[in-house]
Amino acid sequence: MRVLSKVAFSALVVALLGLPAAAQTTARAYPTGVVTIVVPFTPGGSTDILGRLAAEVLQAELKGSFVVENRTGAGGAIGTASVVRAEPDGYTLLQAAANMAINPFLMNDLPYDTVKDFQPITLTHLTPYVVVVSAQSSVQSFADLIERIRKASTPLTYGSTGPGSPQQLATMLLAQQLKLPAMTEVPFKGSSAAHPDLIANRVDFMIDPLAASGPHIKSGLLRALAVTTRERNGSFPQIPTALEQGANQYVFASWGGVFAPARLPASLVRTLNQDIRKILSNPEVMKKFDSMGLVGWHPRERELLISRRPPNGNVSQLWRLSSPQASPELLTLGDEPINTEIGRAH
Repeated sequence: MRVLSKVAFSALVVALLGLPAAAQTTARAYPTGVVTIVVPFTPGGSTDILGRLAAEVLQAELKGSFVVENRTGAGGAIGTASVVRAEPDGYTLLQAAANMAINPFLMNDLPYDTVKDFQPITLTHLTPYVVVVSAQSSVQSFADLIERIRKASTPLTYGSTGPGSPQQLATMLLAQQLKLPAMTEVPFKGSSAAHPDLIANRVDFMIDPLAASGPHIKSGLLRALAVTTRERNGSFPQIPTALEQGANQYVFASWGGVFAPARLPASLVRTLNQDIRKILSNPEVMKKFDSMGLVGWHPRERELLISRRPPNGNVSQLWRLSSPQASPELLTLGDEPINTEIGRAH
């Protein structure tokens, strides 16, 4: 595994832009057996929460059996690889997160090609992040945390879910933009694994998915200092943004989507895409997203995977590109716009 530098490393662009909704096909008989949705992270994290929600609503919509399996390890690579080995028959799906875009640039020996070995079905959501500390911590505000990071005689500790994880990159990006001194990373297998130490104040802070930390914020076990999106979250309007509190242009969010093994029949791609898009527009599902602090993504006309290695990529570039805050058509790398027409389905 390659070691991340503090400031710069190779960047990967992954954008999912809508496949067309299709006419009815013979795939409407699907599914006749159990469909497994692989979540490559531990239970209780934002990806797991979304995978279980997807299973619930797909089961209701398609009148079939959908189950979630957590296959963890190696920053999501183990579970992701298991989907590549599955038959492309629609009975094994992947609830993916941004790690899928990042791992190819951190691991030399990935047993799959992110672009060639997967069929994107749909982008499902954007994941806002939140800066949290234990309720036991004496840190009372985002400004207080930044001051302590700067003045601490011993580097503060922060929780992550491993090298290249969004939690780590969010912290690196904050350090880069605010020119903060070194901090000590404490890696965990997942957000849910980090929470006991975070709640007990054994880890100083964490930049975590709002969906994962949200229940502990509501219960009073964690103190939320700032959300990392441009605007306050509708479900947690009391939490100010980092931007409001003077964090320059610090904006950070991750994404999630559904993938299948490559060579999945086009009829099944259309079936799944159409039904998931329908589900994402359901008011009840939207309420569930809102309650978890997630931003539901409603795909437009296209959905495809774009991969590009920008020259001299750095953390800022990586997350400006793989964490869309607005329409993906607006994303750029320097002066070069991303070509959203590559591989467009006609």
